[in-house]
Amino acid sequence: MYIDNHTHIAGIIEKKAEILQVYALDPARLMDGTVLSDIVQAGHHFTLGLHPQSILDMNIDEFRMMVKTNADSLLAIGECGLDTFASTNMQEQIDAFKQQAYLAEEYGKPLVIHCVRSHDQILQLHQEIKPKKSWIMHGFNRNEHIARALINHGIVLSFGKELLNEQHPLSTYLSELKDIPFLLETDGKDIRIEQLYEHCSHLLGIDIRTLKQRIATHFTQIYGTI
Repeated sequence: MYIDNHTHIAGIIEKKAEILQVYALDPARLMDGTVLSDIVQAGHHFTLGLHPQSILDMNIDEFRMMVKTNADSLLAIGECGLDTFASTNMQEQIDAFKQQAYLAEEYGKPLVIHCVRSHDQILQLHQEIKPKKSWIMHGFNRNEHIARALINHGIVLSFGKELLNEQHPLSTYLSELKDIPFLLETDGKDIRIEQLYEHCSHLLGIDIRTLKQRIATHFTQIYGTI
């Protein structure tokens, strides 16, 4: 089975025998309340989180209630995080991130992180909060130094489209991380998860079947389910 660790809704949600998808939903922008049951019925997973760009669009108490209502089927909290390009100021982003991070701990859920040029702040918050559940850095596309700093703090990296770019630093150091848990994702972009698995297996020098088994094991260790 291919596992797409982070994607977004684009069209009809369908059951796919060979692909498990994790849909990242922002409740502040969720127009159709039936989408959660549609995702579950199709055999996929969903996460709920207030993106840095939308933290002022939903009251944290409303978000907390939505998490409580869907706690049994909710895979993780997120994506939430810090983004230097977002229109909201950084302190508001930090406050919203901490509220969601503590909520994830309260419900025993992993945390999916959106981070744009704020990795040092994420590491500081990780040290402050000391989470018991995994933090997943979605769409990680930075250099090896930052990758290792995050990994040393126990933060899981999820790689996306940049992995296909042979000129990107990811291509040069991924093989050195092959024994460390990681995930793959499309982020709803114009790529197929099969492409990422194929290219990743080439970079690691292993067959796709072995890569599927390895990522499925990582996924289960992180989320407690498949």
